[in-house]
Amino acid sequence: MRKIVFIVFLMLSVGYAQNNEVLYDFAELPQTLILNPGAEVSNNFYVGFPLLSQVAVQGGFSAFSYYDIFASNGVDINTKIDDAVQKFGNAEFIEVNQKLEALSGGFKLNNTIYLSFGYYQEFNSLIKIPKSLVDLAYYGNSDINHNYSVNKLAARAELLGVFHAGISKKINEKWQVGARGKIYSSAINVSSKRNAGALKTTYGTDNIYKQQLNNVDLLMQTSGVFLEDEDGNIDVEAADFVKKMLLGGNLGLGLDLGFTHNYKEQWTVSGSVLDLGFVYNTQNVKSYQVKGDFEVEGFDLEFDNSNAADYWNDLKDRFEKEVVLDTLYTKYITLRPLKFYGAIHYSFGKEYDNCRFETRPGLFSNKVGVQLYSTLGQVHSNLALTLFFEHWFNKHFQAKVTYTADSYTFANLGLGISTQLGPVNLYLLADNLQYLSNLYAAKSANVQVGLNFIFYNNN
Repeated sequence: MRKIVFIVFLMLSVGYAQNNEVLYDFAELPQTLILNPGAEVSNNFYVGFPLLSQVAVQGGFSAFSYYDIFASNGVDINTKIDDAVQKFGNAEFIEVNQKLEALSGGFKLNNTIYLSFGYYQEFNSLIKIPKSLVDLAYYGNSDINHNYSVNKLAARAELLGVFHAGISKKINEKWQVGARGKIYSSAINVSSKRNAGALKTTYGTDNIYKQQLNNVDLLMQTSGVFLEDEDGNIDVEAADFVKKMLLGGNLGLGLDLGFTHNYKEQWTVSGSVLDLGFVYNTQNVKSYQVKGDFEVEGFDLEFDNSNAADYWNDLKDRFEKEVVLDTLYTKYITLRPLKFYGAIHYSFGKEYDNCRFETRPGLFSNKVGVQLYSTLGQVHSNLALTLFFEHWFNKHFQAKVTYTADSYTFANLGLGISTQLGPVNLYLLADNLQYLSNLYAAKSANVQVGLNFIFYNNN
């Protein structure tokens, strides 16, 4: 049974991470403004193809891959599962992120100001799993005097729509700064953090073993359309989610800030901070809190044919009295996970035609540099370092190659390509390409596609 439980857990642990190392500052794509509102923009205006300008799914589970368990390598599956459990860190995480850009556009207001705007739908979740709970589920609680703690257990999940508008301002030839305001409209929110408590097995006095629940304090906050109505019925349709994500849900505000600094002709530094904001959860709020201590050492059996004891119900009544489950309806605020990007790159190489005229005056055809990404969240924080090389083959085709070390792996190879045929721009981004021959061996994955109409000033 424990093998089955473990495999079911593995099959459910498909997740998505949020680092967009390939997209950041790539080929002047309009979507780079979402990652850095202070990015440099050369187009006159653009329009994203509705529902297709950015479609992104990204994924990762930090502990192990499917291949670690199901590889056909002659090793018994029970041995592979045992090895995976042994290698499980103090706390591993599963992360989910999906994004669909419904509307997007931008235009140059004058020679120094660029305005952009749009709306996108996003789903993200993160579950942090302590090893003690994995040990408890896999081995049981037979380890005497061991605390199976839930202190590292935390989770969040949210489905929301985001309306946004940004401005990018060229201060001078060296500085470009930008900001983006956001309105969040959340359809679903689940949040659980700062949990405490432990299960402990000791030798008993009146029985062989004594089971203890110590200092249990668990809280799960929920809001959104998935909750039951006043009659206890659950009847939710897709239209309900759409309505909630179009300013009909729990609302919040956010701010992005970014800059680009060309401190030398061929050296550039950029950075941004994203989602400085919150959502105020007021609709369909229902939270659950469990608090208490409990101890059981078995039953003190008494045999009385005229008055038989109901041991199980007595135990249940004592448990419910000592470990209290409360349902709360208090409004609450959730902070958006902060994201940080930073990069430094060196540009080199001019593009010439057959007559030795520059085909892209003032610009270079190559960029090489390093990027840093991090998140600060109430559940888990991530850090990633990326080396990259970008090349403009011509004005119609560009590519970017990345090598990233992150929470999932120290060897993540990514590739982005962007084509421009007239006003039509098509791009494709992906990472962990080293696992193309065996996708099951990858701990994470990232695929993005998009279609834009970009117009440049031909003068």
